[in-house]
Amino acid sequence: MNHQPFRGWLFSEDELTAEQNQSLHDHLDTCEACRQLVSSWKEVEAVMDRSTQLAPTPGFVARWQIRLVEQQHHQQKLRGWYMIGATSLVVVSLLVIVIIQLRSLIMAPDAYLAATFDRLMGVLSIFFTIRNMASSIFLPGPVYTLIGMVLLFGIISFMSVLWLATYRKISMARREA
Repeated sequence: MNHQPFRGWLFSEDELTAEQNQSLHDHLDTCEACRQLVSSWKEVEAVMDRSTQLAPTPGFVARWQIRLVEQQHHQQKLRGWYMIGATSLVVVSLLVIVIIQLRSLIMAPDAYLAATFDRLMGVLSIFFTIRNMASSIFLPGPVYTLIGMVLLFGIISFMSVLWLATYRKISMARREA
């Protein structure tokens, strides 16, 4: 037998409809377990009604507020130590990477210089390729102006997207508040 809706109705503080009330009484007439539950609950309510509420000791609120401030201060201090630890870990990791790179530079400077020169030449070849493509596609003229305009357009686009994202975040925060 399914007792769940009836047990929910027994402990509910909401008013039951006439149909629910009739179904509950019909169920209680046939179900011994639910009748025992009702009588036990009435005994518990009677004990709770007879018991007196203890008043807090004097100064309870002040002590509680002081303890709350101390806990907040402790949590803030703990977050500070976590931040110091995380920052120290990042700094040590970067220092290890720099030391490894410096060691490889000292042990074999020719390989490091060759790799750096190769990267620089790669960047320059890409630049000249783009310049040559731009000069062949567009009218012969100031290619650097065209490249500057493309870069300016990219920066303006990036700033616009950044502004929109910031505006959305601020407006969402105001709606939630």
